Amino acid sequence: MYKQINGVAMGSPLGVLFANFFMGTIETELLAEARPSIYCRYVDDIFVRVRDQRELQNLKTRFIRASGLNFIYEEANNGHLPFLDALVTAQQTGFLTTIYTKPTNSGLCLNRKSECHSRYLHSTIGAYVRKALSHYSTWINTHQELERITQVLVNNRNTNSDVTHITKQIIDKLYTKDNPTPNKKYSI
Repeated sequence: MYKQINGVAMGSPLGVLFANFFMGTIETELLAEARPSIYCRYVDDIFVRVRDQRELQNLKTRFIRASGLNFIYEEANNGHLPFLDALVTAQQTGFLTTIYTKPTNSGLCLNRKSECHSRYLHSTIGAYVRKALSHYSTWINTHQELERITQVLVNNRNTNSDVTHITKQIIDKLYTKDNPTPNKKYSI
């Protein structure tokens, strides 16, 4: 189903492009005069660090006036704030990131007993693994997440050996002996 907003078919392939262009134009104008210390946006989700509630309300009001759109916000709770599929936790020296799993997540994914090609099953495992490797800011948490997703995948009838094999493949492509920093040219 498509929704028509200001002449743009939301749901069409161009919807994201138009949304990014529109928001980029607004940001150029608004953030030139007073930019928050941290401002990150992905399509229509914005992560912002402000000094106080007054600065947040001021920023929200400026965005509403400039765009005609309605903006809502969610504040950090005990230093934790979900942003996209990451949980960002404020630390003394920066932020700690982990994967954010909604409380309603049932742990279901593509089941190994599904009648589909094995590349789709391997792709599902790979997606979980790459997400764990990219979203966690510490190796201890990454390891714990790899254990958790292994259990989720096994619960969906994947084998431990498949999960271990694909995890090893991805890590081997990311990190080599000659290059201990991540190599962004990987896929599975």
